[in-house]
Amino acid sequence: MNTRQTTLSAEAQDRLAFDLAVRQDVFGDAESIRVADEDVESWGEYARFLRCGRPIEVRGGARVPRYPAADKGPALWFSGGVESTYTREVLAAQNIEPTLLSIHDYDLFDGPDRKIGQIHFLCAAIASALGYGPVYLGMERNDLLLGHSEFMRGYFERHPRFADWWSRYQPAHPVRTVAGGLHKEEMITWLHERDIPILGTCDRLTNGAWCGECYKCYEAFYSAKAVGIDLGIPLTRQAYELYHAEYERFVASGFTDNFNNASQHYVRLQITYGPLFDPDADCCEVPA
Repeated sequence: MNTRQTTLSAEAQDRLAFDLAVRQDVFGDAESIRVADEDVESWGEYARFLRCGRPIEVRGGARVPRYPAADKGPALWFSGGVESTYTREVLAAQNIEPTLLSIHDYDLFDGPDRKIGQIHFLCAAIASALGYGPVYLGMERNDLLLGHSEFMRGYFERHPRFADWWSRYQPAHPVRTVAGGLHKEEMITWLHERDIPILGTCDRLTNGAWCGECYKCYEAFYSAKAVGIDLGIPLTRQAYELYHAEYERFVASGFTDNFNNASQHYVRLQITYGPLFDPDADCCEVPA
């Protein structure tokens, strides 16, 4: 398996730019969008779900090139985190060797398109424009992610349901997730039992190091603690107080004040596994 960046053809660039522009309109205030005739149904489904009752008209008639044929084989967007590591190992056991793609190789991930929705749409569109298919994404099970508000549905693109939608939209470049039926702590357990390291979760450090202060470290710490696994994360008191306060506000608000639409993960962990939060036992005094 290897990682490489490929130059896009002019037609692929046009298609990618078109899809991203339509997506911007859906997340924005556009009253109507225009797409290719064959894509009206797909974009209509996408737009109506994300708008959650806010009106939008989806019209055909746009002239836009198709994505190139999927002649480069499977690809996996790989970060070294829990979901992508699990996906890589499961695919290897199935003798599937995808090309590994990294968001760090593509300038698009530093631009305005990343400021709306979730990163998974960019991954699906770029891989399709590059000619890959199927496209594997590490998307975990999250039964509580999508609700009936426009705020919550703005996170649709990180849910396995997005993989299903994209696969209907672009059947030659389907998005697949082998992790969609598992919660994060279940994948951590699977990797731990096989002594497979998690190398890319921390937001600040690389190669398996943990800062103990970023949200990713906090999330990994409590996901692992729920199943009795110590990942060696030096969780700081400062990080605990910051992120646990967000969780407490979520609970106190009647489950409405949900920063980054993430706190329901800890509700599920606490209900499923019992009390988790013990700062005296969980935190170190200073960052490692």
